[in-house]
This record gives sequence, C-alpha cells and structure tokens, in this order.
Amino acid sequence: MKEKSYTLQFELRDDYLYAHLEGQDSFNASIEYWTRIAEEVRTRNLTKVLVHENLEGELSEGEVFELIMEVLPASTGIKVALFDEQQVNSDINELGELVARNRGADIRIFQSLENAGNWLAASE
Repeated sequence: MKEKSYTLQFELRDDYLYAHLEGQDSFNASIEYWTRIAEEVRTRNLTKVLVHENLEGELSEGEVFELIMEVLPASTGIKVALFDEQQVNSDINELGELVARNRGADIRIFQSLENAGNWLAASE
C-alpha cells in the first residue's frame, strides 16, 4: 500500500470540525482528503468545517475544476472555511472558490486562521 503524501488530523472546535493538512499536494491526494473531510463532517453530524492547509505543490486550473466536480456532491450543505498557509497558491485557491461557489458550494477562503474560525463561529 502506498504511503500518503500528506497527514490529515481532525479536531472538534465549538460547533465545527477543524481539519489540519500537511505534506505534499497532488490531484489524487486532493480528491482523497476532500472526500475524507466531507465524510468526517457527516459522520460527526456537523455542517461546518475549517480546513487549515499547509501543503507543498499546487493543482492546475483543470485539476481544480475536475476536483470540484468530483467532490462537490459529497460536500453539499457543508459550510467550508479554508486557510492556506501557502499564500503563493492564492490565485488557484480563488479560482477554486469561484468555481465552487458558482456551483452552489458555501466556501470562503481566508488570509488568517482567526478570520476563518470567526466566520464559522458567526454563521448559522
């Protein structure tokens, strides 16, 4: 069995799930961890998640689009706050946010972990 290129840890915070990712990103890893995150939110009967990424590498525009088409159905009804420590990925993250929101996802990208958590805490 192939070793994962990333680590994913979960923590319950107030009324949302905190998911912390570290390691190396790739298209296949992205499909895997976003699916795991959605499953964990559903298993815990929650509707909000803060995803804290610290991953090396980035996806292409085409991969971002394909990723959203693949994982969006599993994340319907989940409010997602994303903070990416790798600010060099901001353009591709903004594209992903735009595509996902245009398809009905409730996702926001934040420049700070604190703002991401505050947004979730203030939302219903």
